[in-house]
Amino acid sequence: MNGLKERVLNFLGEYAEIDDSVNEDSQLIADLGLSSLSVMEIVNDAEDVFSITINDDELTGLVTVGDVINLLEKKGVQ
Repeated sequence: MNGLKERVLNFLGEYAEIDDSVNEDSQLIADLGLSSLSVMEIVNDAEDVFSITINDDELTGLVTVGDVINLLEKKGVQ
């Protein structure tokens, strides 16, 4: 598992039950059981933790764990 993926899974683990079946294709709402409000909280906290800004257009594109990882990579998070 790469470092960023592990960091994202650990971060998401604060909000949802994460087990070995969770992968980059796992959907935040359908598979992890997060609500849309939880996703908003995660984004707000991620902005603080990873020192980034996520705009509304980027937020609507966050459907899977992989989407989160890809966005963070795009923002320069390692």
